[in-house]
Amino acid sequence: MKKIITMALASAALFGSSATTVQAGTYNPKNITSFNINRRNYVAKGKIYKLHLPAAGRLVTNGNVTLKNSMEWTCIPYGKDKNTYYLRKGTYYLTSSKNISVKTTYTRLTKIRKNLETYVETKKNNDNSSLKARKIEIGQDIKAMGEVYDYDSVDYYTFTIDSPQMVTMRMTNNPIYQLGKGNIFSKMNVIMFSENNPVGGSTMLYPESFEINGNKIASQSWYLSKGNYTFSVNTRGLYNFQLTAVPDTRVVPADTEIESLQNTKDGVVANLRDARHAKTYELAWREKGSKAAPFTSSSNTTEVSTAPATRYIDKNDRKIPVSIGKKLVNGQSYYFVARGVSNPDYIRYGNPEKDNYFGAWSNSVEHTYYAPSDATPGAVDLTTAKADSTYHNIHVAWNKIASAQSYRIAYRQKGTNKWYYEVTDQATNAITGITRNRNYEVKLQALNGEKTGPWSAIKTIFVK
Repeated sequence: MKKIITMALASAALFGSSATTVQAGTYNPKNITSFNINRRNYVAKGKIYKLHLPAAGRLVTNGNVTLKNSMEWTCIPYGKDKNTYYLRKGTYYLTSSKNISVKTTYTRLTKIRKNLETYVETKKNNDNSSLKARKIEIGQDIKAMGEVYDYDSVDYYTFTIDSPQMVTMRMTNNPIYQLGKGNIFSKMNVIMFSENNPVGGSTMLYPESFEINGNKIASQSWYLSKGNYTFSVNTRGLYNFQLTAVPDTRVVPADTEIESLQNTKDGVVANLRDARHAKTYELAWREKGSKAAPFTSSSNTTEVSTAPATRYIDKNDRKIPVSIGKKLVNGQSYYFVARGVSNPDYIRYGNPEKDNYFGAWSNSVEHTYYAPSDATPGAVDLTTAKADSTYHNIHVAWNKIASAQSYRIAYRQKGTNKWYYEVTDQATNAITGITRNRNYEVKLQALNGEKTGPWSAIKTIFVK
């Protein structure tokens, strides 16, 4: 078996943060003249006119004029005569290349947004979080606005496919401002990620994102396994898109399953069912009850181990070994899932000429890890058991013993019969999630493989 790497998956919160920029200085021209919207104004060639929009809106003008915002970004005109603007609330500056009479018509977007958005977005009903992602269908035409309102940021959408598909997104970006130096708001970024991870945490796809610069149409395709997917759209202005999908099983790995899990001194070895099109196999695991990001390891065979891998880095012309991953805790229960992966070089080594295609995650399997051992551990005593009045926890500590691989802490509210358990390989532990102003009983035992030592004497702690 060839171990490739062990790594921690990043959380879904990482995907799609709002675009920001550093404002070097605002555009503040001298000798400006006020411009009144919703009426006719005489505009002199080369002169600068200032107008203010009290809310996000559509501004329609006649004549050949140019609008800029307070950062001197040029606004993009739309429409048959190129005289319609969709603008955010704020101050703008108008100029013309000739002397003309200019009439403007301003309409708040709240009055016309039903024609501009498939899902009307308000402060109370928005999709600025992946937890609020809009459910859409393959083939549905979507119209939307991004960051046009003060409360609007990244938009999220979710869809489902029930078989391996090649999903293509065709999208039109209509930003408020023209592409220019320092203007990141004329760009659109789309990030796609998978929700098909029973151990939690969202899985990025490769290529996971694509970018549209300026006012244009672009498309991107992904080969996806069956399941649920979410993507974010980050732009400032109007946009529209449609997802199409066709069945494609040429590159997406078929489903795999965990056939067995075997305990070893270094961790757990998973034996997986062979999956068509899979070149490598990925195993992911998370402690039972934990919300932390799961760990993963990969192999180019159907046998995958959780044992930490050794990687070498160059430092001062020397190869320094670095351990990647975290050793499993003896006596701890975990959830395990697996999937097939094709073309792994892209993600591992950044090869831009290759893509990664992921199979669906398998069903989750619960398994308790016990390192092989026949020796019964000795007794261990709680040296410290005290309440934390600041965080309302219980802190316990003890001295490690040579015959133990890990330790099990048991606690309960005094006067009740049900014990709760936590396992660690450290010499301290914090018991959280308990009720204030109660007495708790705590005890400790050592573990060596599946063998257990005697319980320590019970200590009682009052938690304020």
